Order: sequence, then C-alpha cells, then structure tokens
Amino acid sequence: MKMLLAGLLITVVIVSSFAVIVNGMKAPEPVSYECYVVEKGDTLWGIAHQSDMWNKIAISIIINDMKERSNCTTTIYPGQVVYIPMYNN
Repeated sequence: MKMLLAGLLITVVIVSSFAVIVNGMKAPEPVSYECYVVEKGDTLWGIAHQSDMWNKIAISIIINDMKERSNCTTTIYPGQVVYIPMYNN
C-alpha cells in the first residue's frame, strides 16, 4: 500500500511539474501583420517562412497565428488575402 501511495505521489508531482513548464512556455504575441495575396502553388508553410521569426518560433505557431488572423483553414486559394504575423526579435 505504501508503494502504491509513493508511486501515486511521484506521478502527481511529475504531472504537476510538467503542467507548470508547459503553461510557462507561451507563444509570443505578434506585434503586427503583413498582408499577403496568395498565388497559385502557395502553401501556408511556405508563406509562414516570410515571417521575420520563422527560424526562432515553431512554424506551427506562425501558421496557427496566420490561420486565426486570416480566418482561414489549411486550404488557401489564389487571390485570398492572408496575414503573416510579425514578432519582436
């Protein structure tokens, strides 16, 4: 019984520590957005690389910011306007 309680206590401590670490790692807020008109063959991934921070911030964060601000899904079309997030360096 003592082993079970000790194991449970260790699990709770580990999970709690992980939750604190994850919550402390927030994605940066964009300071501005650059307007971009989608061209044939463009992808969100490719457009996201135009952000000034693509090599310092996970590309998935940039894409999620683009999708949210541009009110779009993962499918984009030529002529559609998307907004590329710009962050503080």
